[in-house]
Amino acid sequence: MKIIVLLSLLTLFLSPAFAATAVKLACSLRKNVIVSSFNYGLTTMKWGKHFQVAAGSKKTHTDSGTPFRITSFRNGDDLVYFPGSDSYLFFYAGGTIPDRCSVLETFSYPVTPLNRYKKPLS
Repeated sequence: MKIIVLLSLLTLFLSPAFAATAVKLACSLRKNVIVSSFNYGLTTMKWGKHFQVAAGSKKTHTDSGTPFRITSFRNGDDLVYFPGSDSYLFFYAGGTIPDRCSVLETFSYPVTPLNRYKKPLS
């Protein structure tokens, strides 16, 4: 039992740490969109000089049982992700026609260690 715990801890410390995962999408209306998913449900979306945030996502399924996730951004856009087919649709704020996006690239952001703050001596 001790050896299993030791190996688990060793694996944990040797595995690379990532701050977030991201996907770069090619969408017809916004061209290149980068969607980043961070721990604790934070999602960001960047295209051109625009930047939006979302908190959490809703997991649901179609009437036929196909699972998908909806992420609602603060500007009213909804990103729909189908994990089974790795496909994405955007429903832009106020619109009803989906913008089908294709995946250009997926990547991870590494954790950036920050120096501890030291109060300057007066």
